[in-house]
Parts: sequence; structure tokens; C-alpha cells
Amino acid sequence: MDHIPYPVATSVPPVEVPVLIFHPGSCSDELSAGPSKVKELNENLTDSYCNAIQDSLSTGAAPGLDSSLTSEWTLDFWEYPQRQGWTISGSQPWGTSDVEETARRAQEWMYFGLLQQFLGEPLDVNSLVRKNETSGSILLDSSIIPDLLTRWLARQRGSQQEAQIYVGTSCGGSRRESRVLSLLTEVALECNKLDNLPAPAQSTALAIRILVETLENAIYDLAHVKVSGTRDVQRLEKNHLLEYRFLTNGWCRFQVARLWGQYSPSTTYYLSSLPRETTFGGVKHDQCDENRCMTTSIDPATYEHRHVDSCPTHDGSCRMVGVSSSEVAACIKRGRIPLIGFEESTDGSLRPKMVESSRGLRYVALSHVWSGGLGNVNMNSMFCCQIRKLYNLLLKLRDEGDDDYDRDLGTRKFPDAFRDLRKNLRIPLPDPPVLLWIDTLCVPVGQQHKEIRQIAIAQMAQIYVEAQCVLVVDPELEKMNHQNLPNEQIFANVLCSSWNSRSWTFQEACMARVFYVQFLDGHCVIDKKWHEFIEGIEKTAQPDTSKFDIAGQTFVMREVLMAEVSDWFRTMPVMTKVRGYDNRTLMSRSEDWENFARVWNGLRRRSTTKTDDLYGIIAIMVDLSAYEILKLDPKERMKAIIRSQATLPLSLLYRHCDRLRDLDNKFLWAPSEIAGDRLEMDRGYMCVEENGVVISSHKPDAAGHNWPDAYIFSTQGQLPTSFTVGFAQFGHTLSIELCQANSMPIHESTHTWVILCKETPKQKSTKHMALGVLLLMRTSERPNIETDYVCPLRVSINDQIDSDCYRGHPKGKAERSMRYLEGEGLPLNEFSIKVRTGQ
Repeated sequence: MDHIPYPVATSVPPVEVPVLIFHPGSCSDELSAGPSKVKELNENLTDSYCNAIQDSLSTGAAPGLDSSLTSEWTLDFWEYPQRQGWTISGSQPWGTSDVEETARRAQEWMYFGLLQQFLGEPLDVNSLVRKNETSGSILLDSSIIPDLLTRWLARQRGSQQEAQIYVGTSCGGSRRESRVLSLLTEVALECNKLDNLPAPAQSTALAIRILVETLENAIYDLAHVKVSGTRDVQRLEKNHLLEYRFLTNGWCRFQVARLWGQYSPSTTYYLSSLPRETTFGGVKHDQCDENRCMTTSIDPATYEHRHVDSCPTHDGSCRMVGVSSSEVAACIKRGRIPLIGFEESTDGSLRPKMVESSRGLRYVALSHVWSGGLGNVNMNSMFCCQIRKLYNLLLKLRDEGDDDYDRDLGTRKFPDAFRDLRKNLRIPLPDPPVLLWIDTLCVPVGQQHKEIRQIAIAQMAQIYVEAQCVLVVDPELEKMNHQNLPNEQIFANVLCSSWNSRSWTFQEACMARVFYVQFLDGHCVIDKKWHEFIEGIEKTAQPDTSKFDIAGQTFVMREVLMAEVSDWFRTMPVMTKVRGYDNRTLMSRSEDWENFARVWNGLRRRSTTKTDDLYGIIAIMVDLSAYEILKLDPKERMKAIIRSQATLPLSLLYRHCDRLRDLDNKFLWAPSEIAGDRLEMDRGYMCVEENGVVISSHKPDAAGHNWPDAYIFSTQGQLPTSFTVGFAQFGHTLSIELCQANSMPIHESTHTWVILCKETPKQKSTKHMALGVLLLMRTSERPNIETDYVCPLRVSINDQIDSDCYRGHPKGKAERSMRYLEGEGLPLNEFSIKVRTGQ
């Protein structure tokens, strides 16, 4: 795995993958002892994989692959175990019960064999191994892979005008796909059989998955699919090897559990190589579980405001200083923002002083997590050492702010025109005042100020939008140096921080014009780091050239890493221009369904100590009045937010999550909370009406929205939990699995059902995985259909009608629990389906 990025300045050693193919049963022999075995393996691979992949890529009608040729070489690949005499069975999927022999066969077939089959030329195994001089072990060394793929890409582009690769497309029911990508997906799935085995099977499986990911990106690179565009590579589910690696390196179980299924194998491996802070304020991550992080969860009864680590006066001489909660509350009640200035006491200590906001008064808004010790649940006060620390940070920010970059963004930053005037005229002028907004001092505490607190929450949009900048202070990031780190590692560190796991901080980042992140060696303009990386790509990578080997790096894999670790930043809704600081009332409507999707995706894996706060955050971010939302009964808040939207992302119906349920089974289609999978933004939208939502079919538009297909079928009696529906007009079947946890009670004996679904980009062999929803038809005056929501579906779209099935019965497969039905499809662009709010 030497060809993929690895963190610099890390104490975590990389995973070493033993080469097992030289002498079966042993992985510690000298490399010099195996040249004959290497020659034998090279010849074996060459003879077994005789169909070169480049022939498949350069043959057939443009713009897709020739399906017969791709089928031929992929079939040849899957027959390799049989040609080797491996007896495969259910209990022994690799033809042996010996763990090391299983790993050896997997490595021979799915690493070296797959790579040679993909490249279409004899593979010199010697170039992919190295010797560990300390232990004498023979280890896998993949550093040559970028060069191999660069030559492969050059051959493909030289043998034809361009090899266009289909990545799962649909047109009028006929589907063509890259079977090369399908094979790679199947190889990654085969690795699941190795995950529960001990070493060296787990490291071998990881190496195969990362190879598969690299080859997938080679195909996308050939097809000129942008890294930040429609590439859809495998996502790594829970992995025992990397889970152990995460926990050993100080990660929290709660955070690790939320990583699975989100990132590619190479990115997940990269993240597992980052060392983490194991203790926050005396609380260790070894007390956390997969459902809760103890270090970021605040218990008001036991929470303590803390000194800075370097405070020399832990003996009690560092006193608490603050502002009057009543004065802060009065300021908020007048509709103004309370700010914090600083004044020096006679003893040389700093004291905070409340300053009421006014037009043109600039300030810095602080974004922090209370687990860092800056909060206070009892009073609007902080220790003197914390006040001094914040003051010094603000002075550096004022004096060392990135003037040129901020001007490019159209913002006025420190140092500003006031300081420039002093410099140009060479006359003594006072420094601009240093002002701060921090919730600890600027949101009044105490039960008597509960209503004022809700008003303060409703002010958040105004507070962060009007701030000159936002400064992120995180207890873990403050202990890291960043100036010598590559940009992708800076983003990875911020991604993994406790600051990036909280709901409030997501909103604060979205509202920031520009936000700085504080590290041990100074602050970092996170926006600038992103643009620096993009500019580096544009300068380094030229059109029609490979990005696999640039300046000795696997550049495209760096792009993949950067795209994934910066996803939280790139996809967050930009809210630096709020339409009104009072926000919209509940009577107004938002057309911005894409913003709703971005808010959902940004908040779905974050947490907050107080559940009530989450509804206020959502309200602010969809431009509603948080004050009005928080005054509602808790059971009505999400419903009010949903109904305030004029449009919503259609993929909301597909999500496997808890739904709103009234006593009369209304609002079954609406989610009860933001959780679960991300909302795809290319699936189109639905219009929200008083008594339901309406989905109208459209052709793919300029924005690239992938509207769903609609299918209708009827049944007698109760619908089984899994079944197959055939659609002769489309030439394919749908294999359906219901999500019963979300289904509604149905009492009729005869039902007509509607399925909405659209295949996902990721393909698996001859089956297309799809997102879907099951609806119960109530009235039909086509093309207008009224339905009730039943549940989301897990759907597999099969290319052809199942020959083993006929209407009503699974032929020859009585043991199957799946029923076979027949239905019809609604023509594209000719239907309007309404999902009713209630029955």
C-alpha cells in the first residue's frame, strides 16, 4: 500500500503486508530464496490470464465496452480457482481451512492475478516486493503501481480516440455497464470472507481492497470523470484490522463507528494512521461506546470550567472573572448582540467587559466545543488564564491575518484600512479594539433567562454572519503543528476533531465568511488551504495526461483523499448572506430543497448535548425562526420544519430512518429526526402541499437530476417481506426487500402498489443496486395517482427476466421465500404521484 498517501510526522507505523506466494505456508523466507518461485508464478499468471484487458477497452461500439469481450475476460478471471484445482465449498470458500493458505490463494488470485489481468501484460512480481531488513520478511511494495497505471493509460489513449467507460447508465430500460468495474466490485466483496480470519488474511484483504480502489480510479481517469464529480468507488464497512488500529491509536469508539461506510479503503486506512488525543479534561475515550462519546457529552451536574494547561496558578489564585448575566439578557432583549471587550485591572489581569454591538463594530466569533473546558453552566464567567489566552489569540489574528486572501473574498479583515492608513501616513493611531463573541459569556445562563436563551439561539445567524471571521478552538488541534503538513492532512485532522463532531459547530462554520482554525504553531485559513490544493491540481495536471504518477506521487489518490477528508467543508451550505436576521416565519416557504439536503447531510452524524438545540439549529439553517420553532411542542417541531419547505429532496423518501407518526398515522413519509444515510442531491425533488407531497417525472435536466422510474403491480393478500416483480416492457426484474420497521398497517385484501426507484451509480455484476420506496395506490386517474406511504425498499434491478420464475411461483425453487409477480411500468415523463400526508 506504498502507492497511496500516508500521514507525515506520525508515530503510527504503516500496515505491513507479507508476501505469501513464494513459499506456501511461510511468509518469512529470504527474498533471495525465491527467484524460481517468482518465475513459476509469473508464468502461471501469464498463462492463466490470457485475455488482455486492453483489448476489451479498445474494442466494441463507442461509447461503451463490448459486453461479449468484457464477459470473456471476467469469466476467465473467476475460473482461475477451478483451473488451480481449489475445491470450493460453502464452509471453505477458498478451498482450504488453513488461514495462511487461504490468504496466500487470495493474494495470488486477487492481488497479483487481478493486477496482471487489468494491465493486460506479464507482471514482474519481483517489482512488487521488498525485504524488511530488520525481520527478514518479504513484504508487499506497491510503489511501482502508479508507473504501471501511467503506462496502461497511455496505451489505452493511444490505441483509440478514447475509451469511454459506462458507470451504470439507464436509457429506456436498457442498461449497459462497465463489467470491469463490476468485477472490481465483486473482488472487493470477496474480501469480506477474509475479514474475520486472523493475520495475515486481514492485511491481505486490505491490500486487495486498496488495489481495487486504485484500479477503479484508473478507469474513471481514463473516462475523464472528475474526482469530485460522479466517481463512485467502494466504501469500507466495518473492518476488524482497522478498528483495532483506530482504537490502539487513541480513537473514540463512537467516532470510529460513524466512519464505517463513509470513506474509501485508502482514506479509512489513512485516518487510522493519525494519532489521537486520548484524554480530555481527565475523561478518557476508553469509557466511550459506539452510541456515545463520553468526552464530548456534557453533564451539567458535573461539568467544570477549566484552566488552560499552562496556567501556573492552579492553587486558586487564578480567579473567575465575567460579565453580568442580567446585562447580557437586557442587551439581547433590545435586539442587540452582546460582545466582549477586554480591560486591564490594576493587578495586571484582564477582565471581560460587555460591549453592545453597533453598526460597523467588528468582532471575532469563537467556535468551540465545551468539552475543551471553555464553557460554564453556572455563570457567565471564565478563569483569568482563559481570558488572557483568548485575548492573545485575537491579537495575533488582528496583527497576522491573511490580508491578501481575505480581500480576494471581498471581506474586510485584520489588518484593515485603518491600520494601512497609520502605516502610510506614519502617524500614531490607536489599534482597533479587540472584540469577541463567545457563548460562555454572551448567552445568559440560569433558569430565569430560559426565554432569552431561545432568543439568543435565534440570533446565531446574525452573530456569525456579521462576525469579521470565525476562530475555531479545539483542544486536540491546539496541540498539533500544521505548518509543515500537506493540505490533505490538515483537513483530515480537522475532520477527526471533536469540533467537527458537534451540531452547533457545523452551523457556525456554515455562517462564517472565512474561518480560521487554531493550531499549536498558529492559525490556519481553512478556505485558503482548499484553494491552494485546487490550484496545485490545475497547475500540475495537464489535459489527456495521467495523474497517477506526478512528481513521484500517486496524485489522483491524493485527490481522492482530499475530496473525502474535505467533504465536510466542500458540501456545507454557504450561509454568509442570511435573507433576514429575524428569519422566515412559519407561514413562509423555502424553495431551496438542495439546501435542506446539505443541512441533512452535514448534521446527520453529529451530536448535541441538548436535543432541543438541534431543532433550533435546523431552523436557522433552513432560514426559519428558531424562536418560533422552539416554542412549539417538541413532537411538532420537525413537522413544522418539514411543512415550511416548498420543495424537498426526493431521496428523503428512500432513507431508512424513523418516521413521524401521529395517532392517525399521518406524516408517515416524513422523517422524525435527521439521521441515517446521506440524501443524494441528483435524485430530483418533490413539491410539498398542504396534504402531501407530489412527485412528477421529468427527463434528466441541465442540473443532472436523475428522476425515478415508476412501477405498478397488484397483489392478493398480505405482501411478503421479499419478492420479485417482473416487468416485460423493460426487460428486467426488481428484487424487493421491505423495511418492515417503517411500514404502515394495511388491512385491505387486494392492493395495487407503486414502486419508485432509481439505480445507484455503483453496480454489482448483472444486478444494479437501487434506492426505492413502496407506495399504496388509493386513486388513479392517470397520469395522476394518489398514494399512501408504506416504507423504503432495498431493491436489486436485474438485467433480464428471471428464467427460473414464472407468474405466481418460483419454478424449481420452492425453498425460496421470494414470490414472483408481474407488473407494468409507467412511461417516463408521464406521471404525477401524490403521497398523501394521512389516510
